Amino acid sequence: MTIRKLPDHLVNKIAAGEVVERPASAVKELVENAVDAGARTIAVDLREGGSALIRVIDDGSGMSATELPVALERHATSKLERDEDLDAIATLGFRGEALPAICAVSRFTIVSRARDATEGLRLAGEGGALTHELLVPAEIGTSIEVRDLFFNTPARLKFLKSAPTELAASLRAVAHLALAHPAVHVRVTNNARAVMTLPAAADRGDVLGAFRDRLGALLSYEIAGRLLPVDRTEHGITVRGFVSPPDLSRGGRDELIVTVNGRPVRDPALMHSMLEAYRPLLARDRFPMVYLSITVPSADVDVNVHPTKAWVRFRHPRLVQEMIVAAVGEALRRSSVVPRVPASAGESRETTSAAFVDATEQAPLFAEPAAPYGPPVFGRVLGQVQDTFIVTTSEREVFFLDQHVAHERVLYERLEEDQRWRQPLERLGFAFDGFGGQAILVRAVPALLKADEPKRLIEAAVDELAPAKSTEPQFERALAFVACRAAIKANVPLDREEMERLVQDLSRTATPYFCPHGRPIVSRISVNDIRRELKRNW
Repeated sequence: MTIRKLPDHLVNKIAAGEVVERPASAVKELVENAVDAGARTIAVDLREGGSALIRVIDDGSGMSATELPVALERHATSKLERDEDLDAIATLGFRGEALPAICAVSRFTIVSRARDATEGLRLAGEGGALTHELLVPAEIGTSIEVRDLFFNTPARLKFLKSAPTELAASLRAVAHLALAHPAVHVRVTNNARAVMTLPAAADRGDVLGAFRDRLGALLSYEIAGRLLPVDRTEHGITVRGFVSPPDLSRGGRDELIVTVNGRPVRDPALMHSMLEAYRPLLARDRFPMVYLSITVPSADVDVNVHPTKAWVRFRHPRLVQEMIVAAVGEALRRSSVVPRVPASAGESRETTSAAFVDATEQAPLFAEPAAPYGPPVFGRVLGQVQDTFIVTTSEREVFFLDQHVAHERVLYERLEEDQRWRQPLERLGFAFDGFGGQAILVRAVPALLKADEPKRLIEAAVDELAPAKSTEPQFERALAFVACRAAIKANVPLDREEMERLVQDLSRTATPYFCPHGRPIVSRISVNDIRRELKRNW
């Protein structure tokens, strides 16, 4: 066996095999270079999805006549100067491999002009070898034209898919980068026809607003308007973006898009975190639409993991994953996801006042007050299965609710709300007896309070203290224990009125999908999935 150094043209072909898997890979690398050059407008022209032609034109900083030939050499880059720069990479490109690798497997033409130059330089060649070099008039920026990709590597050429498939992959790569950089105007044509136009998002000083504008241009403004904003910063990590409500879902994972420091990445752990935040909100085989931008200190993420730069390694991976679950979960708990109808004006005070004088009526179902009307989160009740699961349906889904854990959630939140105002008042000298629900008998009041002052103080306490959240884990565990023991059990038959009441109460809780111990309450099946399985096309 003889060890020998490989020639440069073969080294470039090996690099091309790692970096340029298909036309979409070349499109991605060239658009990344344009973004790094500070381009405000990027035009991508394709033919046959990119297999016949890829042309990327930008208005970035451009390259001088001395820099452009060097850019075609392997590991030549303007983005790293010292060893320390590799520990905190702030640009999309940095390896200096993409451009020579692309040129090594294509017929290429590059024209570039720097901002301080009066003319540009045009380079042309094929298979990585230069054949022409000429000074020409040119606009500031860079134009790169790649023809006949893989013409000299037939083994890779035969693995290309159909033109529509390659076009879809190229558009997906451009879309992901465009989402990460909404201030850049992006236009894509295929066979001289416009297939993507994304105007630069207006600079209003609103990061989420610009993000939504870009999503509107990419998806549709109707869909973008329904997405839920995500914005959470903690431990030096920021998670921003938009996610879909549970009723807006897809049949695949293509819309799970995440960028890290402006770089689209594919990370199974991050994808799992996004899906974990939705459990059990979605029916089986349904996936949410998630568009997240994660910002972490450059020193806490390693992007030098793979030649394509699509995988990253975090210094604190568990923290990033937990941030995603928390940020997305917070968005899904908003009232726009679980609708709640506010009480009418004066209802709270009238109900509270009445509680002091009318405690003789029979306690309603489960010793709870009548629930006000609210939009049905879980649809209408169909019945009960095995005396344990309440079955409901909406126009789009069928729900199975575990009656025990559902009632446990309802009782837990009611106990938590009651204890928020009772404990502080009892420390002041009040004494209470409960009659069930909102009926309360006041046994003692502080001697300092006269006339109607006790009533007004309690009303204020209910308004001010009830919304507070507990920060005492032991207290929360105690409430969860009591709620679990008091909740109706499995294998208990319920009347239809009881089931409807429980479903309505659950819909009005802050967290209707999990019991206080973290167990899921709801399992859901898409009606479309049922129709598909039964081959019902109406």
